[in-house]
Amino acid sequence: MNCLQCRNWQLKDSPLRAYGFGQCAAITDPMRHAGQTFAGNTPCRIGKFQLATAEVIARRAKEGSGIL
Repeated sequence: MNCLQCRNWQLKDSPLRAYGFGQCAAITDPMRHAGQTFAGNTPCRIGKFQLATAEVIARRAKEGSGIL
């Protein structure tokens, strides 16, 4: 259960996307959301892990978005 495998992990608007850090869509507070980024191998600390589809996980791993 790490960010790379989670549906909530989003790279699209992350300021550190180029370095493989995404933001968690499960964080709804805009102040916290804007300032937190997570590496793909970070275990879920939010408690709202939702498994992404196999296609999404494979694409993330292929693009080097995180570490399995």
